[in-house]
Amino acid sequence: MGNFAGRGRPVGLLAAICLAAFSAVAGETAFARDDGAVSAATPPLVRLMTVPAPTAVQKRRFYGRVAARQTVDLAFQVAGRIERLPLLEGDRVKAGSLVAELDLLNFQLAVERAELNLEQAERDYRRNTKLASRQAVSAVRAEDAETVRDLARVALSQARDDLAEATLTAPFDGLVAIRVVDNYTTVAAGQPVLRLHDMSELRVEIDFPEQLLRRVPSLGDVRFETVLDAGIGPVTLALREYRAETAAIGQSYLVSLAVPPRHAGNLLPGAVTTVTAYLRQDDTDLIQLPVTAIQLNADRTASVMLFAGDADRGTVRRLRVAVVAIDGTAVAVQGALMPGQEIVATGGHLLRDGQAVRRFQGFDLVH
Repeated sequence: MGNFAGRGRPVGLLAAICLAAFSAVAGETAFARDDGAVSAATPPLVRLMTVPAPTAVQKRRFYGRVAARQTVDLAFQVAGRIERLPLLEGDRVKAGSLVAELDLLNFQLAVERAELNLEQAERDYRRNTKLASRQAVSAVRAEDAETVRDLARVALSQARDDLAEATLTAPFDGLVAIRVVDNYTTVAAGQPVLRLHDMSELRVEIDFPEQLLRRVPSLGDVRFETVLDAGIGPVTLALREYRAETAAIGQSYLVSLAVPPRHAGNLLPGAVTTVTAYLRQDDTDLIQLPVTAIQLNADRTASVMLFAGDADRGTVRRLRVAVVAIDGTAVAVQGALMPGQEIVATGGHLLRDGQAVRRFQGFDLVH
């Protein structure tokens, strides 16, 4: 896959390794420093680790946030004063049930007025049609009467629609998230009254990095898991959809994952969880190492300190590796490392190439 510098990795990746390594070795550097009571010729103690075998599956963790299948702001399509708003925040509501209702008096009067106008227009139309047939009035006058009648029909239909729109019902079974306004508030058409969560399926949303997405054939090949309850093991999440454009900051795609209904429990939108993604990778020579084992070189490449020696003493030499990915405290590397070799696990930045060291084998306990 090429060396670390040639892959065009962002400086932020190096900074993350540096910060994590510094934090992890802050309490460990005593193993690589000479104590004042020990001779300067005594090699420093180092903590070693055995290089693990490569893995074909890369594991990444993401911050996830629980969301409803959909969230809508309900609003009246007509203006008026709210007369009924029976639901409270946190209430469950069935599809088709009453959510809110405006004062209906003005809408009912508008319907009655439109009905009377239509009756009058119908009479005028019939009279003018009869007179036109006898040539007592012009045909144009009869046509005008017909137009007035048709407009009266439209006005009545509009008045009835407005009356129906003055009652707001739930479009689906849901959970009331927010009451935007209070009862007896005068609202404009389209002004949100209440926010409703569709709880028919809960989702977990994560931000999936662009660089990571490029390394998988498709998101459908990635397995996602999360732990929703400490007493229950990992739960597999199903891919539902992803936003096919990156966020303005972070170059990541919003991925929506479905929670199995039997595991939804009392989860509510806004809850947080950690999602683990398992990615099968084409590069089967990637080795997972702790971030503390990585040292940064002046040319922005990375290396490890390779140990060669016996059970007690030996020397270390710097071996360059290519960092492919970093996930919290773990780093996926590629290079000349072989499984079974030993490297310095922490404090390698304090050692020189070719320096003699002693193996740290633990503390002597005082009984």
